[in-house]
Amino acid sequence: MDVLTSMVIFCRVVEAGSFSAVANEKDMSPSSVSKHITALEKRLGTQLLGRTTRQLNPTDAGCEYYNYCNQMLEELSEVEASVSRYQVEASGTLRLSIPVTFGELNIIPALWVFHEKYPEMSIDLAMDDREVDLIREGIDLAIQIGPLADSSMVARKIGSTERLFVASPEYLAKHGEPETPAELEQHNCITLSSMMTPGEWQYTGPKGEGKVQVSGNLTVNNPAALREAVLAGVGLAAAPVWLIHEGIQLGKLKVILKDYVPVALDINAVYRKRLYVQQKVVLMIDHLRETFKRTLKKIKV
Repeated sequence: MDVLTSMVIFCRVVEAGSFSAVANEKDMSPSSVSKHITALEKRLGTQLLGRTTRQLNPTDAGCEYYNYCNQMLEELSEVEASVSRYQVEASGTLRLSIPVTFGELNIIPALWVFHEKYPEMSIDLAMDDREVDLIREGIDLAIQIGPLADSSMVARKIGSTERLFVASPEYLAKHGEPETPAELEQHNCITLSSMMTPGEWQYTGPKGEGKVQVSGNLTVNNPAALREAVLAGVGLAAAPVWLIHEGIQLGKLKVILKDYVPVALDINAVYRKRLYVQQKVVLMIDHLRETFKRTLKKIKV
């Protein structure tokens, strides 16, 4: 039997003075109430209640046990009330991990709006482009882009990032413009090491999905570095629209292979598997999902 339930029933029996009164209160049979008391006595190895035909009285051991149980149950009630306040008022601290460049441009502005909605919540923000270890680093929620390597975590899609093949006009003037994805193999392609397969670019074209193996003399671990390298004419890239749309609008970058689009990458909210998802985690996931629906879809090239 559940010890905590038995303790609650024991305290009520002491206070009510009968099995039947507690049975009616708890919608149980008197025999079920008696079994809970018997289970406690067996567990403790001592008699807790003196039973007579007219009444029930706690023994000396029962009186001492009642005092301990009553104090513990009161403290438990206070703890539950305190914890439930975090659910209702959305308070406490959320340890949030976000990618550096994507976070700077697309998440941090949304956090100020989140603070206005939930002023009692605090955010401990970590910015990192690597796939963090949530358990070891004590992270409540991580925002990650692309496929996940750790299947032991829960991942909820909260958006997607469209990509384009781009290069600078200077690079294209010097090396020519590819007309098919296969021709990318002949060009210097800048890759992101944070991708699971940096040298394999997947795309969708007129004949469906395809992929091409690319190579180059520069691999970076940060999207901002990728953008700067493309702007400098180092090579070609499959870059997120949110990263390069300004460069395209200003004429500093040119979209190539317009009939072929790199496969979009999922934006995932990642958290640990638990029986109950913390309210602060749910609130942030919902807030970012709604934010991305508005902001990422507004970006046009």
